[in-house]
Amino acid sequence: MPLAALPPSLTDWVGPLDTVPLFRLVLAALLGAAIGWERERHGRAAGLRTHMLLCLGCTLMMLVSLYVPLLFMKNSAQGVLRVDPGRVAAGALSGLGFLGAGAILVMGGKIRGLTTAASIWVTAAVGLAVGAGYLFPAMVTWLLAIIALLLVGNLEKRMELKDRFVRLRIDLGGEGRNLDVIRAALAAHGMDVIDYTVNREGQTSVYELTVHYEVTPDFEAATGDLTQALAAEGLSKLRWR
Repeated sequence: MPLAALPPSLTDWVGPLDTVPLFRLVLAALLGAAIGWERERHGRAAGLRTHMLLCLGCTLMMLVSLYVPLLFMKNSAQGVLRVDPGRVAAGALSGLGFLGAGAILVMGGKIRGLTTAASIWVTAAVGLAVGAGYLFPAMVTWLLAIIALLLVGNLEKRMELKDRFVRLRIDLGGEGRNLDVIRAALAAHGMDVIDYTVNREGQTSVYELTVHYEVTPDFEAATGDLTQALAAEGLSKLRWR
C-alpha cells in the first residue's frame, strides 16, 4: 500500500492549531452552538443542539473531502483519477434543503422560520470553511451572523413598518354585492382589500381576503361593523388570521 493511502496517524493530530483536525472540529462545535443559542432563546425548534451538530457534521464532511484526494495522490498526479474536494461541500449545502424547509412554517397567514432557515445555511457554510482550514473568513462570517441575529434583530423590532397586512375569512350564506359591503366596512377603519378569492362550500360563499392597513386599526370595532353589515347576508364565520 503506498504511503499516501495510509490512514492518518495520531501524529497528524498535533501541530499548528489551524491545521489540527481536532481543533477544527471543536471550533466548529463552539461556533455552531453560539448561533444555535440565539435561536434557542427565541424558542425555535432548530436551536443550540441542531446548529451545533450541523456545523460539526459539515466540518467533518469537509475534512473527509480534503483527505480523500490524499488516498489517490499518486494516481491523480498521473491523470488516472481526479478527485474534487468541492463535491462534498456542494452536496452538503444541497442536502440542507430539508432542514431549512422544516424550519419554515406558515402560521395564521404569516411565514415564520425564515431567519432560522438562513442561520442553518450560514452555520453549514461556517462548518465547511472551518473544515477546509479557512478559519479567519469562517470566524468573520460567524461574527457577522451573530450580529445579524442579535443586533439587527433588535433593530428590526424597533422599526415602524408602514405597510401591514392581515388575512380575513368571511363565510356568508347569501349572495349579492357582498364584496362592496365588506370594502366599505373596512374602509371606515382605514383598511382596504388588495386581494381576495371566493369559493363555494355547499350553500356557503367563503371569502378569503388580504387586507392592507398602515395604522393599526381597532379590529374589535371593525369586526362589529362587519358583523352588522353582513348580518342580512347569512354571516356564519368571520375570522382574522
